[in-house]
Amino acid sequence: MSDSNSDEWEEKMIEQMLNLFNQMGMPIDKSELEDTISRIRQQFDSLGIDAESIYNSNVKMNFQGDPENFRKQMESFMNHPEGFSEIFKNMGINVQVGPDDEPAEVVVEEEQEDESDVPLEDTYIDGTSMYVTIDVSNIVDLDEGSFELILSHGGKVLQLMRRTQLRPIKSINLPQAASSVSDWNLNNGILDITFDTA
Repeated sequence: MSDSNSDEWEEKMIEQMLNLFNQMGMPIDKSELEDTISRIRQQFDSLGIDAESIYNSNVKMNFQGDPENFRKQMESFMNHPEGFSEIFKNMGINVQVGPDDEPAEVVVEEEQEDESDVPLEDTYIDGTSMYVTIDVSNIVDLDEGSFELILSHGGKVLQLMRRTQLRPIKSINLPQAASSVSDWNLNNGILDITFDTA
């Protein structure tokens, strides 16, 4: 094939590729596509692949499908770890489909569970009732409707749980096992609790 026929064929191919990418919703600049094709040729040459023999092998492609479906398939194929982009990466070409926004770094600050013992001077036991006073003023945004009290470890540990979290914000070792919380009151960061003892 003469150089003029080869150049004419290449120009038609580039126009068809531009049209195809445009139909798929991935517009690309002609100079970028030509540069990419040039780099692919250089990679083929460095790998010892004769582009002329591939050209003369009479390879034909006929696309008769829905351009939107083809675009989705191409995106999936190009973004798959083992897909089309991997072939190009090995040739030194970075292919990405979709937004090229930098991923946002998310820093999640979890409240550390605070575990403590109830001081003996803050505990009073009378028959089957145990009265405990706990200072929770250091816990941010704590009001009567935002948390609940749960007994665990056989009634030996009291857990303060936010209604919106799975982990306790504070665990308190009780001086004696309790069977249930019968009453509690929060006033100015001081939590007064009445337990039924086991």
